Amino acid sequence: MMREKDKAIMSDYSKQIEQQLKTLLNESEGLITKPIGEKIAICFMSGMVDCEQINQNVIGKIIEKNQYENIESLSDQIAIGNCKMFDEISNAIQELLSGSALVFMEGSKEGIIVSVANIPARAPANAENETTIYGPMMAFTESMGKNIALLRSYITSPKLIQEEIQLNTETNTVATMLYIQSPDVLPFIETIRKRIERRKVAGFFGSPLLLKLLTDNKYSLFPEMSLTERPDLTSRALLKGKVVVLMEGNSQVIIGPTTFFDFFYSVEDRYNTWGIGTFTRLLRAIAFIFSIFLTPMYVAALTYHYEVIPVPLLEPLISTRIRVPFPPLLEALLMETSIELLREAGARLPTKVGQTMGIVGGIVIGQAAVQAGFTSNTLVMLVALAALGSFTTPNYMMGSTIRFVRFPMLIAAGALGLIGIAFFAIFLLIHLLKMTSYGKPYLYPLYPPDTKGMLNATLITNSTQFAYQTDLTKRNDSSWRSKWMKKLKSDNDD
Repeated sequence: MMREKDKAIMSDYSKQIEQQLKTLLNESEGLITKPIGEKIAICFMSGMVDCEQINQNVIGKIIEKNQYENIESLSDQIAIGNCKMFDEISNAIQELLSGSALVFMEGSKEGIIVSVANIPARAPANAENETTIYGPMMAFTESMGKNIALLRSYITSPKLIQEEIQLNTETNTVATMLYIQSPDVLPFIETIRKRIERRKVAGFFGSPLLLKLLTDNKYSLFPEMSLTERPDLTSRALLKGKVVVLMEGNSQVIIGPTTFFDFFYSVEDRYNTWGIGTFTRLLRAIAFIFSIFLTPMYVAALTYHYEVIPVPLLEPLISTRIRVPFPPLLEALLMETSIELLREAGARLPTKVGQTMGIVGGIVIGQAAVQAGFTSNTLVMLVALAALGSFTTPNYMMGSTIRFVRFPMLIAAGALGLIGIAFFAIFLLIHLLKMTSYGKPYLYPLYPPDTKGMLNATLITNSTQFAYQTDLTKRNDSSWRSKWMKKLKSDNDD
């Protein structure tokens, strides 16, 4: 709030401008009006501007030349390049609330918007959620301008297009799309525009909320687009022909279209040697299978299918379960729920305390449960392996989905045994086959089958090390869709 002494020296013109702005701001506090003489007024919001720039490059330069013929000559005197004119004061309110300063001159209907915003934001730091040993360590921040600058430092090509879209929200949030200029990317851009413009919400305060608005399948448990905090991973996605969406105030960006297999790739795979990179990808595939099927197979085997258990394992299993009073399904659900409780509690505690609590809690609860006869040693080991398998997934959203899917799979195994597992697995497969991301198949390159795409997705060789754009992001006339439809047509004709 301005002091009484400052108010007393304000000119009538400055008071008039201040009253007009306060009316448009619904009498909200925080507006600062600085009069310069009798005919010039500078207005800005407290705490949102760079005061040094205001004093030196705006107020100081205007005072140097006391007389001005018109608003254009006043604009030429301001020593800040990013200035623009506005005709109506109501049209400049959004710029004022975004951190710009407004310069008014008596006798002129127009005004000047001076970009002197200094919104509080942290400096770029190391990635916390997507850590790597090799490669760049820099991560995005909550400042969209800094994030775009980071991406442009990786890709200096003039083909990198930046496009702003005004979200239909009460908060007047602005989203920015980045993409490499190409005819192939036009359908994705049009899809994003339509989905953003047709929906009105109160506000977006996180990229995950905007991601839900952009998805093809609203009620699917599986994520259709990925979120990342790494500029190097984002740059690689741009080179692949994908579209990146950024929001102000968010340190994670949205990448799409994305396939199911993209969620299991780490940027570090290509920083390693070809053998290590391929091995880690195959290891994650095995971990995914273990996480989904290991404990359900245990429940199905002990409940309905003793004959599939090797004879040497029967005696150890019987000896470990002789004191357990629960059926295998309830036993497995109790252990899986305990693991999820430990994970959730560890995530909500401070980092160091959470890590210690997760390790100690897992050991203490597992050992106590075995000694008390609530579970067997075998199941504790299997549940731990399944949990480790889900934690190897580089993407947190996909890891959470895998952990959730394990519960209905367990119930299906307890109800129908191996038949229940097969039915639920087929249901998941059909669901994944029907899913799309910006209209592209979610299970590419497995469906439609693409030999070159499978090689690029599975192995890291000399030919795939620097491969970027695939058939996923190419237009229909020369990509998988036309080829696959032609193949189906030829097979039907035969």
